Formats: sequence, structure tokens, C-alpha cells
Amino acid sequence: MITPIKTKPVFKQYIWGGSALKDKYNKDIQDNFAAESWEISCHDDGLSLVAEGEHKGRTLKEVIFENKEQMLGDCECERFPLLVKLLDANDKLSVQVHPDDAFAFEHENGSLGKTEMWYVVDAKPGAKLVYGLKDGVTREQFAEAIENSTLEELLNFVPVEKGDTFFIPSKTIHAICEGLLIAEIQQSSNTTYRVYDYNRKDANGNTRELHTEKAIAVASMENVEGKEKAVPKTTMVNDTKVSVLVSCEFFEVVKYDVSGDIMIVDDSFQLFVCTEGCGKLVYDGGETEFNAGDSVFMPAALRNYTICGNAEVLISRVPKK
Repeated sequence: MITPIKTKPVFKQYIWGGSALKDKYNKDIQDNFAAESWEISCHDDGLSLVAEGEHKGRTLKEVIFENKEQMLGDCECERFPLLVKLLDANDKLSVQVHPDDAFAFEHENGSLGKTEMWYVVDAKPGAKLVYGLKDGVTREQFAEAIENSTLEELLNFVPVEKGDTFFIPSKTIHAICEGLLIAEIQQSSNTTYRVYDYNRKDANGNTRELHTEKAIAVASMENVEGKEKAVPKTTMVNDTKVSVLVSCEFFEVVKYDVSGDIMIVDDSFQLFVCTEGCGKLVYDGGETEFNAGDSVFMPAALRNYTICGNAEVLISRVPKK
């Protein structure tokens, strides 16, 4: 019987992390401290596991590609295309940029590029992030500011509130600042070019590696001021608010504010993460309970299921071609 697959995440310990993933979602984290939780991942840098059922303890990647047709449907992909994370920015992240597919394929051993989106699960008062550069900055000025450690003067800082959505195409300079808890949906890539890290040092007194030459090569100089936040397209289905947060060539992300129940009919695979509340997934042959912070891989062969409860959930899929 085809059933939803709850996942066990992989935690990443970076210097900017904190305790929010433990505090809000009761994640089983060593020392209660983590920066990232790779919730649904088939990337070799962090393979999420099956949390329960007959495949408990195996990697999600193994289970999917052993039964690719039922799991992925008509998605003709040699590698799993998406990755879902939760990020706890207790401190600011480095200023960074990601390449597109063409650049990554040529310069990063055939890797995918990285287009991503952020949904702000929580934000402390005064929270902000970096989205692109100020209007009029040239590539020469960008390179000079990196060399002179004056890049902060050129960055476009944006105030952030809970519930905001940001779409970050590859080549966009960006950085999450402190006080934010974010759900990130992205291409399945771990290629990041770190541009500036506030001259921070790790526990051993070393600064983190920068990738300035590649960053200068790929970074977009496009004017983004006033266009930073994505504008969701929202409708009501019975008592559930359905908001299309982002739709691009790589993924579509829809937020469901469930109050009662809503049926999802889709013959593609989906990545489900609950950011608030709780409920259950009801499908032919059974049901699966979920709580805030849980993530679930929904196989394509499931075809339809009903979300029941009071919850905020994000569902991601690959657009049909």
C-alpha cells in the first residue's frame, strides 16, 4: 500500500544557529542547537531518513529510487530535484549568491544551480534580510567593495515580518539576518558562494572561506528595490485559505491555512511541511498524524488525500511541463 512517508531530518551546526528549532518544534537536536534542519532531502550532503513504518531508518533517497515510478510519477529526473529546510537564524548568515544550472554544471562538477524561496515562519521585532544590491551598483563597484570590506554599504536591506515570502532566483545576492525562523524550498543543491561574512571567526580563530571570484562572475546587478517580497495569490476553498506563494520553473509552493479539512488531488509527488498547528492526512487505506515541525513526502501514486485539522502547511511540487 502506498502511504505518506514521514521524514527524519538532518541537522547542520553552523555558527549562526540557535535553539528555535528545539524550542518551537521540539526537534531532537544534540545540545538543542542547530542552524538548519534538512527536512526532506535526497542530497548526498544531508540525506533525510524515513521516520517510521516498514522503511524506518533507511534514507528517503533509497526508498524513492527503488520504486521511482510510484514515488515520482511522471517526473523524469535522474536525481531528486528539490530540498526542504527549516532555518534558525539566531545570528546573521553570510552574504552569499548561488549559480544557475549552466554555471554550476560547468564549474561545480555537474551540480544543479540553486533557485530558492523563503517563507518567514517567525520574525523578531526589527528583523531584516538582504535581498540584492542597491539600485545602480555596478559589477566593478561590487568587486571593489568586496576587496575593501565595504560591501554592507551596497546591500539592499529589507524589513521582514512573520508570513512574508521571498523568491530568490539564482544569481541574487542575499543574506538572512538574525531573529528569523524560515522555511526554505530550493533546488537540490548545496552550492553557495560566500561573498562576505562580517569578518567573523570560528571557535579556532579562523575566518570562513570566501568564494569572491565566482560570486563576482555570477551575481546579478539587476535593480530589485521595491520588488523583494513575493505577492501570494490567495483563494478560499471552503474554510481553508489557499495561497500560491511562489511558482517558477523549478517548483511551486502553496500554503494551506487549514481549518477543518481540504482534499488535495494531484498525481505528482509533493513535499509537505507543517509550520503551525496539527492534524492528520487521510488517504485510501489509512491516516497519518502530523504536528508542527513535521515533514512528509507524498508519493505520486497516492493521487489524493485529505488534510484534516487546524494547521498551516506548505506543499511543494515540481510544475508539470
